Amino acid sequence: MKTTSRLTTRATHLSGFTAMELLVAISVVMVLAGLTMQVMRNGREKAQQVRATQKIKDLGAAFVAYTGENGGLLPRENHSGSGDTWQAASEEAASEVWYNALILNMARKSVGEIGEAGKPQLFYEDGYPLFVPGAPYPKSEKKLENPMFAIGMNSRLQRRDNDTGEKPQGTLASIQAPASTVIFLERGMPKDEKVIRSQANFSASPKAGPKAFAGRHNQKGLLLFADGHVEVKSPRDILTGSGQVKTLEEGSSVVWTRDPDDDPN
Repeated sequence: MKTTSRLTTRATHLSGFTAMELLVAISVVMVLAGLTMQVMRNGREKAQQVRATQKIKDLGAAFVAYTGENGGLLPRENHSGSGDTWQAASEEAASEVWYNALILNMARKSVGEIGEAGKPQLFYEDGYPLFVPGAPYPKSEKKLENPMFAIGMNSRLQRRDNDTGEKPQGTLASIQAPASTVIFLERGMPKDEKVIRSQANFSASPKAGPKAFAGRHNQKGLLLFADGHVEVKSPRDILTGSGQVKTLEEGSSVVWTRDPDDDPN
């Protein structure tokens, strides 16, 4: 009887130990799987940021070429009065808007040409200059109704003239601090998460102000400056907690207007 008792106790002990081992093994596998998924996610996000950086750099090169070919004139930020539709983009008056003029300079179909051809899906192909990897485009065909921009031109570069009511294009020479002045930025789309709660205008339009700056790469986004270089910044670098644009005096290194002395941030 004693031998049987010892064997039973040993079997019970071994059985309990095996179950414990199994639980530990499962826990280890779950931890490793979580770490692997996080590494893969980080790698994917980094790759998306690298590709997005190259795309906005290419846009910057087209911007420099355009200003050089047009006496220093800046491209227009949007086609006012008709909305940001495929039809509006294909109108003659929109020929100098950046999403037409610069893309043609890159030897690609402009947004207007895409709309005119009735092939809006081309706008959302990975190889198209304005398709931004990592941007939350709708998965449904809703995105085909109108072009949805994940990059926008700085809307503070072209101010409305109080006398004429028009928005002059402005010139590259009028930008007083080209190394600090934003030309293009990753702009917020409806499904982008806001880094600062008070951010606004995540509307996917072709122009954008500081409050619409999207931090879609680990809460940071890309800014293209007038001298052609790109920086990765957080919306917190350019906005206060209440959503106000930081001035140079408040420590910001980013300029949003052509002449910060005459027209501060």
